[in-house]
Amino acid sequence: MEEEADQQWQTVKRRNKQGTKNNQIWPDIATATNYRKDNNNDLITFFFTNFPENFGAKAMFNAFQHYGNIMEVVIPIKRDRRGRRFGFARFKRVLDSR
Repeated sequence: MEEEADQQWQTVKRRNKQGTKNNQIWPDIATATNYRKDNNNDLITFFFTNFPENFGAKAMFNAFQHYGNIMEVVIPIKRDRRGRRFGFARFKRVLDSR
């Protein structure tokens, strides 16, 4: 009876997900040391695109530090319809969002 049960089981290979680069499945995130996600009331989210392929969240975080009090940069793995990368930067206490 054990032989019959063993013959019913088959090894199944996992499918590879399309669209992942270098088997990376998590977004690239850089945060400030004093950033807490539970207090998001005074944060402004800025959408950005058209940045170099070799720039990660940490590089964009450093670039955005010159423009204000940056709290977080997130670059998703997925790309837009045209295949371009995009991301989101969160700033604290923005006075003029133009």
